[in-house]
Amino acid sequence: MAIREVNIGVELELLRSLTSSDFIALAPLPDDTGRSYWKYAVGNRNDRYQQMVIKKVGLGLAAAVLRLGRWVKLDDANPRLHQERLQCPVMLAERLLSAAAFPVVTSSSHRMLGLLYIGKREQSRFEPGEIQAVQGRIHTVASYIEDILNETAT
Repeated sequence: MAIREVNIGVELELLRSLTSSDFIALAPLPDDTGRSYWKYAVGNRNDRYQQMVIKKVGLGLAAAVLRLGRWVKLDDANPRLHQERLQCPVMLAERLLSAAAFPVVTSSSHRMLGLLYIGKREQSRFEPGEIQAVQGRIHTVASYIEDILNETAT
């Protein structure tokens, strides 16, 4: 495992701690952005997340982030939580009751490099401080993905 991938794992663990989350996954996006997969995860209960295809026209929070280009969440503040949860494959596979997904964007070109997904298995809301913690660290995750993409391109 390359040192950058170890750094990603450490960063995901840090984010999981800062957000009191049970599950965090990261999916680097290929240049063609046709399909992507969750490549890194911490707190997973099974490996089903690895087979999930992330598509812009798909269902769930990840697809919403790709369509909207901004972060989205699904927690008990949403009156349609139970119906929308059934359309989110990661929430079902990991038995999450609340989740949020974020675009991983470079600070220089504002190009979306990946998706970050956080989830909780207990019914609760994401506090503003938890969302801000992710937003404050997302550029670090973006730099790691950028380094990996640059390495594989050469």
